[in-house]
Amino acid sequence: MRVWDKLFWVSGVLWIGCTRAPEWLQEAPLVGMRVRDDKGQEHYLKAPPQRVALCTGEALLLWEKAGLFSMVQAACVGEGDNARFFYLPCEDSLLLLEVLYRLRPDWVWFSEKNLLTAQAFPAYVFAPKSTAEWLRNLRQLGALYDNPPLIRVADSLQALVTSLQKKLQEARRLRVAVIALGSPFQLVTTRHPLATLIQEAGGSVLYCDSLPPLDTLRANPPDVLLIPEGSTELLNDFLTHYPEGYTFPALQYKRLFSIERWMIERPFADAPTAFFSLVRILHPELTGSASEPPAEEIEKAAQEHAQ
Repeated sequence: MRVWDKLFWVSGVLWIGCTRAPEWLQEAPLVGMRVRDDKGQEHYLKAPPQRVALCTGEALLLWEKAGLFSMVQAACVGEGDNARFFYLPCEDSLLLLEVLYRLRPDWVWFSEKNLLTAQAFPAYVFAPKSTAEWLRNLRQLGALYDNPPLIRVADSLQALVTSLQKKLQEARRLRVAVIALGSPFQLVTTRHPLATLIQEAGGSVLYCDSLPPLDTLRANPPDVLLIPEGSTELLNDFLTHYPEGYTFPALQYKRLFSIERWMIERPFADAPTAFFSLVRILHPELTGSASEPPAEEIEKAAQEHAQ
């Protein structure tokens, strides 16, 4: 065989190999991918997981918004109609291990609280400390499941968050007090996750656990006061016991707002929504929308009490 015939034969084989892959290769799994969790640990996944367990309730909304709900096999807490389908005993580490061994998920998401249980599984720690970290998780899911629209959504939201935060650097930082659910009277402190989002949104929570709530309010009278939605009695009880609260700038200038309870109980379940809601409350001039007025029943109750 002449040399050029050999070259033609070899090049023909290569040409066929490049245009028509063997059938077995078409059925092979996708090339693996490395992912990084919120603890900074890298994990290698051979293929996109199809059976996922969420051992942290905060992660469920992320998977729902990503459109990947069908991958979730079980979770700590189910929302709405899904409550009866999802249940994991996340507060009981031994029982949780037993259930997970029985389910045999491909991928398990944990919070920082149950890391000891996580050591027995292909664990991913979901514990975002900022809106950017939440969006990084969303983008990473888009890349893992080959979903370009999801990646574009995550990038678009991150660009908007970054733009707003640059503007917020020049805005006045308002002192914010958040009355938490419970009795006796409680405040959200600097250690609470919501305080981080308030900081990102141009506010500042100055209250700590070491001082009684009233002493901290006297030292740092709030410019804005937030209460859980549907819990006006918390404010009424507070003003009944501490009438000097009427002198706070928040009440004098009617900067009193109600926020959904999940924003206090699990703010990082949907960090972007919480962030944008707080920006609209604290700095409506940057969002082009008027801030919502104080709840009518609260304002009315405050006026009646003052009389």
